[in-house]
Amino acid sequence: MYDTIIIGGGPAGLNAALYSIRSGMKTLLAEKLFCGGQAATTYEVENYIGFPEPISGPELVMNMEKQVRRFGVEIVNMPVVSLGFGDKIKTVSFADGKTYETKTVIICTGAAPRTLGLEGEDALRGAGVSYCATCDGAFYRGKNVAVIGGGDTALEDALFLANLCKEVYLVHRRDSIRAAKVLCDKAVSNEKIKVIYDTVAENIGTNSDGMVDFLDLKNV
Repeated sequence: MYDTIIIGGGPAGLNAALYSIRSGMKTLLAEKLFCGGQAATTYEVENYIGFPEPISGPELVMNMEKQVRRFGVEIVNMPVVSLGFGDKIKTVSFADGKTYETKTVIICTGAAPRTLGLEGEDALRGAGVSYCATCDGAFYRGKNVAVIGGGDTALEDALFLANLCKEVYLVHRRDSIRAAKVLCDKAVSNEKIKVIYDTVAENIGTNSDGMVDFLDLKNV
């Protein structure tokens, strides 16, 4: 019987585990693969307070995991397959057939970016491919970048990057942008943003260092 079982081992789940265990509650954290979430796949983190120098994502989340383990949080690396919510007692069942009882379940399963599905895309995450402009935009200061999409997030990211980058190519598969009009007006009027309509990315090219160097585009 646990006081708290937390599902998800990203920064939110690890923080929840830290607060739970330090409050005197018997705590178990369930993470199907390894702790860290999206932060663990980030090449460098320089916008997390308390670190005057950049720290790699894996190192940052490794420190988080060490911290919660030091306080006695139990971590199970196994997928959760089902939950049972009774009036007082909840159950959490895992893929290995084990079931644990708890008084409280905290779900911190996080989010995953929508990818393009291109060959080699995942391997280039942190090497020129990013899914968060505000997180990683500073790494591309003074460079040419491409933002793929035509929704609110794509335009917000393009506008943000226009303050940092040399040129921003907004690649959209349709013949019109579906984002809010106020964002469309700002993007179209920004001299640094060049909108490429009716186009999709087919390939991400790299240089000799294995970093993103170019995009192959197809007009549809």
